[in-house]
Formats: sequence, structure tokens, C-alpha cells
Amino acid sequence: MKEKIFGFPGRVKAYFHSHMSAQVNVAVVLLLILTGLILQFYVKTQYFNYLLEDTRSMEESIIETSTININSNLKDIVNTACTVGVNESIRSLVENFTEDGVLQEKEKLTLEERMDSIAHQSGNVVSIAIASEEDLIQEYGVYWYKTGYGGLWKDENLEKLKEIYDGTMELQEQNAKVRYYVATEPAVHESWPNIKMVHIGVPLVGKNSSFCHVNKVVVMSFDLGELLKNSAFDSVADRALSPGYIVDKDSRIVYHSDENYNGMKVTEYQKTLERSENISLPLKYFGWRAYITLDLGKMNAQVNEMYGKSIYLYLLLLCGCGILWQFAIRRILKPVDIIRDSMRNIKLSKNLPKIEVKGTNEIWQLAGYYNEMAETLERQYKEIRRYYREKTLSIRQKNKAEKEALESQINAHFLCNTLTAINYDAIENEDYEVADLLKKLSSMLSYTFSRKLVSVSLGQELRWVEQYLYLQKFRLMDVFDYEIEVQEEYSEWPCCKLFIQPFVENSILHGFEGRENGGMIRIKGGIDGSRFRLSIEDNGCGMSRETEEPMQQILEEKHTLDLAGTGIGIQNVVTRLRMYYGEKLSIMLESAPGEGTKFTFWLPIPENPEQEIEE
Repeated sequence: MKEKIFGFPGRVKAYFHSHMSAQVNVAVVLLLILTGLILQFYVKTQYFNYLLEDTRSMEESIIETSTININSNLKDIVNTACTVGVNESIRSLVENFTEDGVLQEKEKLTLEERMDSIAHQSGNVVSIAIASEEDLIQEYGVYWYKTGYGGLWKDENLEKLKEIYDGTMELQEQNAKVRYYVATEPAVHESWPNIKMVHIGVPLVGKNSSFCHVNKVVVMSFDLGELLKNSAFDSVADRALSPGYIVDKDSRIVYHSDENYNGMKVTEYQKTLERSENISLPLKYFGWRAYITLDLGKMNAQVNEMYGKSIYLYLLLLCGCGILWQFAIRRILKPVDIIRDSMRNIKLSKNLPKIEVKGTNEIWQLAGYYNEMAETLERQYKEIRRYYREKTLSIRQKNKAEKEALESQINAHFLCNTLTAINYDAIENEDYEVADLLKKLSSMLSYTFSRKLVSVSLGQELRWVEQYLYLQKFRLMDVFDYEIEVQEEYSEWPCCKLFIQPFVENSILHGFEGRENGGMIRIKGGIDGSRFRLSIEDNGCGMSRETEEPMQQILEEKHTLDLAGTGIGIQNVVTRLRMYYGEKLSIMLESAPGEGTKFTFWLPIPENPEQEIEE
């Protein structure tokens, strides 16, 4: 027995010396193992480089699109904060509070109701606070108002509120161009740690006060996580291989999907990664930047894991093939040559090459497994590309929905005043004229709130404006008159919906301010060369230089993003006009104090004036 055991190696050696096929079999098996390892290593390297390049390209596209949406969301919260800062009713209530020392219960309820209304209209507001140099005056929290939870601005947070107040007031003293102050501390409420916040301080200047007399500051806190979620950036931040985060002007992380990294320096965060590559773009507000970090260490680990399994499979198949090669050495050599040729073709092909299978033995099966792996990788590539195409499409559709939502806005103050005037007229005069007024108003509402219409005809738009002017004239007791001179032949031309009303409203609210009669608004249209010219002119008080300059910047697309007041309405409609008509649109403003204001639009003539209006 011992002799058999100890004599086994000698017999194997003798067998190899006496059987040439065994020597060839061992040599070929070893060669195939080495070839397979080289092939696997080469393909793994090529795949990692391809995956990195493809991921980098897609992430650059994602961060570019997400940054546009983040900028839009940040602009909205800045405008929301500025709107509260110029709210005259809030300023008056706060002044009464500070003068008397105690706010009456009725006035306090009024202030709370208005803060509640502002918070729920804005959507992303978490808290609204009003602070003075000495202390917190009033606070409204969306989640903790009239609940058992304490407010945000208490204890050590009062010092941070003081910092926001001092920073905002310093901007006013410096007469800075941007008069709002941004802070990221405190980052969360002690009872709501899942809500990441950003705070904006603006001077409570009211409508008619000047910045030099400001001594109160409105501090609005917004849900930063919700803002990023709406911009589609939050979906990027969820992925392990390419986390996204936002960095402030001091290079500190203000938002990361992993809370452990919030407040950390970017350089310190990147040290926690084995290998990484950064993609970043600056944001237009607050001095922030958006980052996506490609974690090359994790990416390489996943590739190694996948190819490690393929190597085991490859070696297992080679072992099985070694048993059969003693009976079919010649047939074995053929697929080896094919695999070798496929390895050479990898350098010449962008995609993984396929092997033509011509047999059914183990080596041909190995070639089939290789093809399956190549097909699996190609399917993964296609799936990744499809995913990002769908993600980009969803972002574009969201932007389109937001643009269409702008068209549904209408001046609620105007509706209220008009309906009140009609009601009083019916009660006092018992006149059926109210029926005509109600009919026109009903038609206006139906046209305005119809969200199915992306574009309308010029005739529809002018009829709506005529009804608007008729009701405004009735409401203001003949302060102005109006004329619309556009030939009927242009009435079926398509045009952008609700683009005339903001300019007409500007004439009524500002051009005829303080006037009791004699106002005139003229709307004229006609062909001017190769374009259609439409003008809106009034004989009002005109614009001062301080008012005209920012308006000209809006029309020339040079406006800054911290405009407030009437400029926002005209800025929105100019943006919609440029999206609708493109580069062929031109707008000119002519105005002088005491001489009135005139807006002139040169619109492209439609190629097919009889085309149907899109729905």
C-alpha cells in the first residue's frame, strides 16, 4: 500500500514521458490559463476606462442640467425673501409692535396669519423670523407653529440669529449690490433633524421706506433638501459611485446625502476616498458650487469583483477542457487561435468583439460564455445610457411644466377689486350692465386658466386684452381710455399666450398713478418689413432713469437676478417670449418722465399663418 502511494508521482512522471499528448495537453492548458488571465486583465482595464469615460460624460451632463434647476430654485427663494422684505403691511405691524412694546392680540394674529400665508404659498419655507438689534421679535415655524415643539431661534441659536442680523445690516451700510445675507447654521431644528436648512436675511424695508432707516431684518429659512430634490440633484447624490454635494464659498459641504460629511472641508472629504475625480460647476448664488465626485476606488472594486468571478468561471472551464484535449488536440487549437485573434481586435473596436462559435466542445463553450459576457456588458451600457436619457427628459419635462404654469398666473388683487366693483354697481344701480361685466370676466377667467393651450391666436390674445382693459376702465371709473388697432387678417396668427397683459398692467398701475382722467393706452399692429410690429403705448407719467435702466436690462437679457417689484412680471413674460419666438424676437422700450411709455415688439411672421394652434 505504501509502495503504491509513494510510487504514484513516479508513475505520473513516467506517463508524461511516454505520452506526448499529455505533455501537449499540459502545455496547452497552461497556455490557455495564461492567455485567459491576460485577456481578462486587458478587458478589465479597457472596461474600467470605458466605464469611467462614459460615467464622466453622463455626470457632466447631469450636473450641468441640475445646476440650471438649482439656480432657478435659489432664485425663487431669494425673490421670495425679497418680496417679504418689501411687504409694507408686515413692516407696519412690526413697527407698531416695537413702538408700543406689546403687540395687540388682533394685530399679532394678523401678523401670524400673513406669515402663515407667505410660508404656504412659497412651498419650501420652513421658518420666518423677524429680528431687531436687541432680540427676536416674532417667529413662525411651519412644522412647530402652535405645537409642543420649541422654536428654531432660541438658546445658542439666538447668537446665530444675531450674526445673520449683523451681516444683513452690514450689507445695507456698505450699500452693497446684493442686500441679502446667507447662512447655513443652524443646519437643522433639534426636533426635525431630517430637514436641512439654509437661511436668508433681508432688510424689512417695506414699500416706501429707504434702506438707511432699516433696523429690522426678516430671516427666512428654506428646506435645502427639498430644493435640491426638485432640481433632480438629490437623485444624483443617492448613488454610491458618484455622490453629489453642495459646497459653500468657504469650501465647506453644506449638503451631502451622508449627513456625516455636512460641514466638512472638501479637501478633508476627498481624503476619505481611496481615489476620486471631481466634476464641479459654480452656482449663480451665494458663492456655492455643485460637486459630483467619482469614487474610482469603489468603481474599480466593483469591476474587480465582476471580473474575479469571470476568472473563476474561466479557470473552471479550462480544467474541464483539459480532460478532453487528450482526444481532440487539433480541434482545441482552432478555438485558441480564434480567442487570440479576438484579443487583438479589442484594440481596434470600441465595443467588445464577438467570437463566431463553430463547435460544441468546452473551448467553444468558453467562447460562448465570452460572447454572453460581452452581450451582458453591452446591455448594461445601453441600460445606463437609457437611464440618463430618461432622467434628462424628465428634467426637461419638469421645466416645460414650470413654464406652462407661469401662464396660469393672474393678478388676484385685480380680480377681487373688479368683482367688488361689479357687485356694488349691481346693488346700488340695479342695472343689468353687471351681466355684461360678468360675461367678460367669465371669458377672461376661462381663457386665463386654460392650461391646455400652449399657444393661442393673436385674435384671442387681443380679445382677452380688450376685456381686461374694459374691466379695468370700469373699475377705475374712466381714469383712462384705450384703442386697439390691429387688422382682422392677422387674427389667426399664432402667438405666445398672455404676453400683452403685463405691459398694459404696467401702464395702468404705474403710468396713470395719481391720475383721475385723461389716460390713453394704444395697441397697434401691422407688417413692418419682414416682421410683424406690435406696439403698446400710453401717455402716462413715463419712467424715471432709475426705473428704466433695469427694465432695459431685462429686455436686453442683461438683468441681474435680484430684481424685485414690477420687473419680475415683465422679466417672466420676456423670458417666455424669447423661448417662444427665439432669436428673431426684438423688443424696444421708449420712455421719458412726463411723456409716457412705449413698448415695441418685432415678431417673426409665421411660415404658415393658417396653422392650427397647438394644444
